[in-house]
Amino acid sequence: MHFSITGDLGSGKSTVAKEICKRLNFKYLSTGQIQRQLALEKGMNTLEFNKFTDDNKEIDDYIDQRLKDINDQKEPYVLDSRLGWHFVKKSFKIYLMAIEEVAASRVLDDAKRIGEPVAQDIKAKIAEQQERRKSENDRFEKNYGVKPSIFNDFDAIIDSSSASIEEVTDLIVDLYTKHQNAESYNKIWLSPLRIMPTLPVEAIEDEIAVTNDDAALNCVLYKKEFYLYNGHKLFSNNLQHKSPFIPVRLLAKNSEVISEGLSVDAFVNNTFDIARLKDWEKKYDFNYFHYPTI
Repeated sequence: MHFSITGDLGSGKSTVAKEICKRLNFKYLSTGQIQRQLALEKGMNTLEFNKFTDDNKEIDDYIDQRLKDINDQKEPYVLDSRLGWHFVKKSFKIYLMAIEEVAASRVLDDAKRIGEPVAQDIKAKIAEQQERRKSENDRFEKNYGVKPSIFNDFDAIIDSSSASIEEVTDLIVDLYTKHQNAESYNKIWLSPLRIMPTLPVEAIEDEIAVTNDDAALNCVLYKKEFYLYNGHKLFSNNLQHKSPFIPVRLLAKNSEVISEGLSVDAFVNNTFDIARLKDWEKKYDFNYFHYPTI
């Protein structure tokens, strides 16, 4: 089975894809590489080329065909591609995430990345990456009717914000092996810096300790942030050990119901408090990259 890797800009997709190829002796195909080369030939940066592609569908057609051809290949590939998961059905579909500030910093610091628009700082790079992603998503929906659902269309969602390339690759290979062997595995793995506790830090003493190494945190997603529904003691253990990522079970999103009479938005608005968040930071000596706006 092939791998298809997509995700956030700056999440490490290309580096991880190449590392998987080395470990498993798979072939590598990057549609991003193809796009950047075509952009250079036209004297454009990646954002300009994305906008140019909006009105020149033959470019997407050319790249899409390269992906479709993989379906007939017997040799296994790792596809570093926004739509590899869509065109190559028999693939282990991975979505890599990264906190916006981390992703923007990585892109700014990557001297080897060619064809990138010039940005003066992290804030400007975040805005540029958001615009580029919106341009791509709009084009994919217009041309293919594809509007990916991260939590439904992928076999694994991994947040690389706090992890090394080796740690991300180790996890992916482990999940892939379990998937191939039809074993159960946790699908979502988030950086501790993406998870917002909803209890006071002193309240964790009242929780029962979880000893199962495979235990996942129960979280909800509100707007762009993940909030801890229960499992604060397990979360604190991961903070103490500086875990690169934590297995998460997503219970519900936004206005969806968590349990009878309790929606996600009501739960978050009633339990989340930034002052509590800062108490967690102080106790475990870490800092979030940003605070949610409720």
